[in-house]
Amino acid sequence: MALLIGRYEYTLDPANRLSVPPKYREALAAESGRNFFLSSGREGCLYLFLPSQFEKLSNDLQNFMMKDKEKERAAMRKFFSDTMEVEADAAGRILIPEYLKKHAGLGARVLVHGAGHRAEIWDWRRWNSYMKSKVEPAYRSVSKTLPI
Repeated sequence: MALLIGRYEYTLDPANRLSVPPKYREALAAESGRNFFLSSGREGCLYLFLPSQFEKLSNDLQNFMMKDKEKERAAMRKFFSDTMEVEADAAGRILIPEYLKKHAGLGARVLVHGAGHRAEIWDWRRWNSYMKSKVEPAYRSVSKTLPI
């Protein structure tokens, strides 16, 4: 299963189409896949999965057990109903549905970055704010104990 890495800046066009980084499209082709899976993410971003990544996550979620079954069902409903299969067009763009665009607060300037087993799609301003307030402090703290 491919790791999605790197950081790419793109522009969301007026038709809500967003370019997918060529390396991610190559990873999709290596899986003989036609579609990515796009879903609402945490902290106000979108998640983009390769088919193999989504299948593994889907299996993990189906086998996840919570004591509070109502919360478990609600979380599953939210995640799976927010997920769409999206196919890149000939120019390598995917269509971002309006409800997902709204969830992520996407403006014209967008950041697509790898997060290992998924990619994340962020509004550029939202990402910079989140990076300064959460990512950089967490990285400074955690990196002291990581072998990197």
